[in-house]
Amino acid sequence: MYYIASYHTHKLVITLFILIYLVKFILLMSGKHKTLESFSARIKIPEIVVSSLFLITGVSLLFETAEISGLMVAKIIVVGLSIPVAIKAYRGKNKLLAALSFLMIIGAYGMAEMNKYMIIHTQDLPSDVVTDASDPAYSMVIHGKALYDTQCINCHGADGTLQMSGANNLRLSKMTEDQIVERINTGKMTMPPYDDFFTNHEKKAISEYILSLQDNQGIQSQ
Repeated sequence: MYYIASYHTHKLVITLFILIYLVKFILLMSGKHKTLESFSARIKIPEIVVSSLFLITGVSLLFETAEISGLMVAKIIVVGLSIPVAIKAYRGKNKLLAALSFLMIIGAYGMAEMNKYMIIHTQDLPSDVVTDASDPAYSMVIHGKALYDTQCINCHGADGTLQMSGANNLRLSKMTEDQIVERINTGKMTMPPYDDFFTNHEKKAISEYILSLQDNQGIQSQ
């Protein structure tokens, strides 16, 4: 719940942050310096609040993130550099620096969105896992666990209870097979959509493994 609240707050303040700088950028580039000064004065306190929430929620999410990629590190560096560049640009009415800072902010946002898809890893399954459903030795739950271990374990954990990056506790989940498959297809928050990554049979296998985790929780709680 804490991660979810931080995530949505972060998304909101990012939008406000970009809108504020978009207005300032347009005013500066159009040469309306007096209007820019007036707007900056009026928006000073809200801008401080938005910027503070931007940094606070960003740092809090970072500590709850399952995997920090190189792209995420690059995004943090770009955001850090964009702030002093923006301050210098608007104090000196420098259009070139203003354009650079705005591009850096937009670029950082793009990196954050792209990073969601960086957690999809192509990884071979163990050689002893039977994946052919027609094989007498085939087990859908074992197949599903092997697939789960390649893509889901970093956030959900081996037993489904890790809850990193806003992931649900799968042992306590009440989702049905169809709902699990739909979540695999569409993703949610930091979870990317796997619609084109897994086959329909693989999605069903993963859902069977997740349902087995729910069953185990039910047995333990009796």
